[in-house]
Amino acid sequence: MRSARYLSAGAALLLIAAGSLAGCTTTQQKAARLQLNNARLRATQQSTRVSTASRAVAVTAVSLIRAPGRAAIVVAVHNRGRRPVSDLPISVGYRIGDGSPVYLNGSAGADYFDAHLPSIDRGRTFTWVYLADQQVPAEGRPFAVVGAVPTVRVAGLAAAPAIAAGVKTAAAGDAIHVSVRNLSGVTQYQLPVYAVAERGSRVLAAGAATIEQLGGGASETLQLKLLGSADGARVALEARPTIFQ
Repeated sequence: MRSARYLSAGAALLLIAAGSLAGCTTTQQKAARLQLNNARLRATQQSTRVSTASRAVAVTAVSLIRAPGRAAIVVAVHNRGRRPVSDLPISVGYRIGDGSPVYLNGSAGADYFDAHLPSIDRGRTFTWVYLADQQVPAEGRPFAVVGAVPTVRVAGLAAAPAIAAGVKTAAAGDAIHVSVRNLSGVTQYQLPVYAVAERGSRVLAAGAATIEQLGGGASETLQLKLLGSADGARVALEARPTIFQ
């Protein structure tokens, strides 16, 4: 996701998950959080390519936004399983006709959540965004496939911390200011923030940002730039927690 990217316009404050507020954090808890973050960082040293699709998490929609030399792929997924999930790998790309798939994400060295989904509660639909620094041909049809097995095992998903995200103030052009607040006492690492602008069922703009670290009770404001045009569109934000205990 390469640090601050862009986001939405006109979205109301969005609360995600219902988690516990601050408490006393032990040295053991801190060590466990860093261990999880380090496991994800190690995973980025290898490429990610999904070969077996998940039965529990289904891809319900895939949209493509084109721009000169860039593209955004917006993927809606639904967790129809019996429990929350996290860290499932995801591969996205495009096909031309009956040709072989062209993968856009998952190369070694990329950000972890460029090829993985953050936490998704059971029964919930979640929208994930990938920004590609390359052109997608006009005849290219986007695809997405979610893996069945998490790359990194995560505990504590049933009591996910709460994160709030909303548009704070508009900036020049397509750039906006987005405020993200950690409502829990659990420090978040590699926290992804996604935004999608829709008019009706049509996706008009999308983008993503990563906050490398957001302490318990802390807030951060990002200036982000949309890929596409959000004029007259309804914009939704997603900011799922990455650390749970």
